[in-house]
Amino acid sequence: MSAGPAAADRYDRAWVEVYGDMQDIGPAHRHLRRRLAAILGELSYETALDVGCGAGHNIPLLMPGGRAVEVTGVDVSGEALRRAAERNPAARFVKADIGKGPLPGTWHLVLCALLLEHVDDDAAALRHLRAMTGRHLVVATIAGDFANYERWERQVGHVRNYRPGELEERLRVAGFSGIETTYWGFPFYSPVARTIQNAIPARARYGGATTLAARAAYLLYWLNSSRRGDLLIARACV
Repeated sequence: MSAGPAAADRYDRAWVEVYGDMQDIGPAHRHLRRRLAAILGELSYETALDVGCGAGHNIPLLMPGGRAVEVTGVDVSGEALRRAAERNPAARFVKADIGKGPLPGTWHLVLCALLLEHVDDDAAALRHLRAMTGRHLVVATIAGDFANYERWERQVGHVRNYRPGELEERLRVAGFSGIETTYWGFPFYSPVARTIQNAIPARARYGGATTLAARAAYLLYWLNSSRRGDLLIARACV
C-alpha cells in the first residue's frame, strides 16, 4: 500500500477481482476478528484509527455494543473506502497512503490489520503509525517463510512475511514499548491451508463448494495453536 495513484488503482482492482468473500467468510479472517475483539476489549480508548481499513470489516470491533468511540478508517483504495462507508455509516473515512506519511493528529488506539505485509517500506509505515498513536497500537500481519507460499502471497498483494522476532524488533525501532505478540494457526491454517492456497487462484467470489469448505475450516481452526503459526498479532503502547 504505497506508491500513490498506482497503488490506489492496483488495490481498487484487487477489491473487484481478488478480495471479497475471503474477508467475509474466510476462516482465518473470521478467527482474526475473534482474536482482535478479545484484545481490543481489554483496552481503554475513546478515539480509534483503523489503518488499511479495507472494506471496514474490523470497524465494528472498535465500538462493540454501540460503545461511543470516534472511529476513523484510512485506506489507499477508493473502492475499499466506498464499501467500508456503506458497511459503517457512523465512522469517518479518509483516503491516504500510510507508506507516504502519517495523518495529522493522534488517536488513543491505532489498529493496523493485514496491511504491513502489503507495504514496500514497512519501517516507514511503522514510524508513521507511531506518529499517530496516542496510547495503544494493535497490529495483525502474516508470519512465515514467504518463499514457501509466494504464489498465493503475490496474488493477494503481499510483499513479505515476518520471521519470528522481526516485527517485534521493528516495533521497538519505531519507538513502541510494552510489545506483546502471539503467533496463531498451527497446524490447520499454517501449513495446511496455506499450502492448499498456494496451489489455487485467488478469487473475489467463492463457489458453493469453497463456501462449505471455508465454514468447515472455521470450525477446525478452533483447534489451532495460539503459540505457533503464521497469523501474527502484536500489541504495543507508547
